[in-house]
Amino acid sequence: MPAIYSLPENVWSRIAAGEVVERPASAVKELTENSLDAGATRISVSLKDGGRLRIVVEDDGEGIAFDDLPLALMYHATSKLREISDLERIMTLGYRGEALASLAAVADVEIRSRKPSEDDGGLVRTHDGKITEHIHVKCSPGTRVQVADLFSGLPARRKFLKSASGELRRAAVFIREYAVCSPAVSFFLEHDGKEIFSTDGSGDRRRVLAKIWPEGAEIQTVNIIGEHLAMECWFQSRAGLSGRGDVMSFVNGRAVNDPVIKSAVATAARELAGNWALFFTLEPSLVDVNIHPAKAEVRFRYPDEIYSSLHNAVKRLGSPAYIPTNTNAPVRLTPPAPTMTPAPHRASSTRPGWNFGDTPSASTRDFPSAGNVQAALFADTGTATEDSGVHFMGQNSGGYLVYDTQEGLVLVDPHAAHERVNYERIKSAAENSRNVQKLLMPVILHPTLALETAEYESSLRDSGFDFVNGESGVEMTAVPAIGSVDFEPEALLRASLRALKSNHDGDTRNILWRTWATMACKASVKLTTKLAGDEALTLWRELHECEQPFVCPHGRPVMIELKNDDLLKRFGRE
Repeated sequence: MPAIYSLPENVWSRIAAGEVVERPASAVKELTENSLDAGATRISVSLKDGGRLRIVVEDDGEGIAFDDLPLALMYHATSKLREISDLERIMTLGYRGEALASLAAVADVEIRSRKPSEDDGGLVRTHDGKITEHIHVKCSPGTRVQVADLFSGLPARRKFLKSASGELRRAAVFIREYAVCSPAVSFFLEHDGKEIFSTDGSGDRRRVLAKIWPEGAEIQTVNIIGEHLAMECWFQSRAGLSGRGDVMSFVNGRAVNDPVIKSAVATAARELAGNWALFFTLEPSLVDVNIHPAKAEVRFRYPDEIYSSLHNAVKRLGSPAYIPTNTNAPVRLTPPAPTMTPAPHRASSTRPGWNFGDTPSASTRDFPSAGNVQAALFADTGTATEDSGVHFMGQNSGGYLVYDTQEGLVLVDPHAAHERVNYERIKSAAENSRNVQKLLMPVILHPTLALETAEYESSLRDSGFDFVNGESGVEMTAVPAIGSVDFEPEALLRASLRALKSNHDGDTRNILWRTWATMACKASVKLTTKLAGDEALTLWRELHECEQPFVCPHGRPVMIELKNDDLLKRFGRE
């Protein structure tokens, strides 16, 4: 066994730094929290190349004394704790004394700071984890921290960073969260010299949320007082909108991504889906914030109160006095009504559990709620005849379609069949990069969605989306023309972004096609949908025009065939 020895400082400091500073957004978060702890009323963040080349965070807080500047860059040096008992009553965002030291271990750091009571400020610079300069300078009251060439000495870590737009999006999430949490502080975020986000510091939380959440739906608030905690809840209904809701949670002013809170919100969202901003206030001794280097998780002494608080909020928000009016429902275009002639059927039967005999024609039949997609499937098709050699016999009580062919009987899962048809139609349409659908009215993307879009803009454009920078922000002007199936444009964009984020095999086109087909099938024929004879025959014909008619895109079988020879054997007639 090798001998045990002490790691050099330049090794252990980088190991420790990796737990605190994971990416540029981590640095933005730590520096912003330091500014808030310093009592800043104005915080400006400037990024270059997503923060990979440079991060600058400047505030008007209380500043750092000249003699304390070198100490601020040492591990476990902090102004926020003195003794172990202080861990029981932490009210500051920072306290571990690791952030600045960790940044100095993996980047070049420059700090300029001046206390309001002093005439001059100080400057300290580091390189390769060592202080290279410490001098008096003229500067404004407050603190300015610059972080340059993050992870330049750690190429293994640097290569795992996302694109500039991806890193910017992550940093913007933290800034927006703290802007919501601290509305009396003005925030300003710029990237490569362009303003991305700003607030005025008016103290109006609703006004900040309105800049982040979609327009059109009412933002509501309710306060819940429990035995051990108080909760301020802000909510915006997403009725009529697709995609996951936005969830921000704060504990004693700290932005957290806590599993207990996430689970409680997931439970609440089953009854009331929407965007949430939750502010929990409780005695510091009832919450442990010292369980994660990045301080993203906490441990509650009474976690059940998180659930009960959310439950009570949902009851109040869901009462008649709180139900919001959805004024932002998507407008859909209805496909032309199908005009078809019912195909002839064989003799009817009265056997229980089967739908034999005449069924309403497609022109008079009421379609289910998924009528748009179903109509699209059965539109503009011909009429089945006896010459086709295929006859629709009926639909059993389980929903499966039964066909009589020259080779035998075939049972078809209508949902799986529809999924295969949609998938290949969408694939065929999407394979042509020029096959796009221009939007009559551009869709203005709210800031968070615009940042997510920028990260995957190249793949989205290759797939048929198009975007422009308008006066009101980023506008979506075109979407992929994916056959005759209609989608609300923003829903299509969000689904595509989710697919691209989860794509690990590099096959961008295939995962998008599958995602779009799944969207179509969620709104289309179900196993329990009763199909008319002409509809069932049209589905058969569309299915057998597919390249792969026997399995759905997820690999499940579409049909089960009982050949005449097999039937003869089973009845002992061979």
